[in-house]
Amino acid sequence: MPVDPEKLAKLQKATAKKVGGSRVKAKKVVKEQDDTKLIEALGKLKATKVEGVEEANFFREDGKVLHFNRVGVQGAAAHNTFAFTGYPQEKNVTDLIPQILPQLGAENLEILRQLAEQLQAGKTPADLQAQAAAAGGEDIPDLIEGQNFDDVE
Repeated sequence: MPVDPEKLAKLQKATAKKVGGSRVKAKKVVKEQDDTKLIEALGKLKATKVEGVEEANFFREDGKVLHFNRVGVQGAAAHNTFAFTGYPQEKNVTDLIPQILPQLGAENLEILRQLAEQLQAGKTPADLQAQAAAAGGEDIPDLIEGQNFDDVE
């Protein structure tokens, strides 16, 4: 049986991805680029990597803490902008008490003491947050329209 070279060349060009006479296009692999806009914005602000940060904790109003065990920090101090990258874990304050005590200031230690008292009494952390918001709002003056915040004392 003779082999037709044109048919042989046509068969060699054909791939295994043919379905019903039409070629199936390979799907494009989309890389996750969620942070590209953030990276560009930090680049415009000339943010630099902050060294020596081992962990970061963000205290939420509901009594939970966003805990970054391994964190990358970039900062542009001139623009008061900092970016924390990593994988946060949501934990209770009570889970992190031994590690976060050096990070807490005097006012936070008072809130922590009140939290401990309320947990022993059976109240929720939301009650504590309401008390902290009421106590903390006294020293911040309200800004009046047309008035500069530097002028308010």
